[in-house]
Amino acid sequence: SELQTAVANWLARSDLTTYIPDFVTIFEANANRRLRVRQMEATNTSMSFSSGSATLPTDYLLYRRFTHIGDTRTELQYEHPSYLQAAYPSAPAGVPALFTIEGTTIKLRPTTVSTFEFDYYQKISALSGTVNWLFSAHPDIYLFGSLVEAEAFGVNDARAAMWKTRVEMIYDEIEGLDNLTKGGGQMRAVGATP
Repeated sequence: SELQTAVANWLARSDLTTYIPDFVTIFEANANRRLRVRQMEATNTSMSFSSGSATLPTDYLLYRRFTHIGDTRTELQYEHPSYLQAAYPSAPAGVPALFTIEGTTIKLRPTTVSTFEFDYYQKISALSGTVNWLFSAHPDIYLFGSLVEAEAFGVNDARAAMWKTRVEMIYDEIEGLDNLTKGGGQMRAVGATP
């Protein structure tokens, strides 16, 4: 409600009040397409596989890592769905080495009944009476992101562009802060090197 009040105040228009929740929802959809930061990382260890297939978590956006936790911890490699089907047309049992994603389903080959760690980026939860991490840490992006949508709705292109510039600056700052928390990256060769 505080965000809705702030958006209405910044717009200086009372006739858009009923539309403000829509503006917030549209901004959240944009943020989910744009951001991939540490606060969005999640690990799922309870996926239930049947014949090598399981349903992705409902808040799934993008995978980071898929690990088989068996006698030996094994990182599964992503392959295109057509390659996985061609390489394993009969879905044999064994120690999994490959996986793919088709729609809302993750598939692994060879198949097994075992435990996995699935690290992925999760959606930013919608504001609905509770505050999510993005609003807690960066309430300004919610305000300016909602104003972009409001001005676009009101066909005020100049002001929409102004707020969009502000939102882009905040996205860059959030991503920059995230990069600082990850430390320096190094390329490492896995396995034997020549």
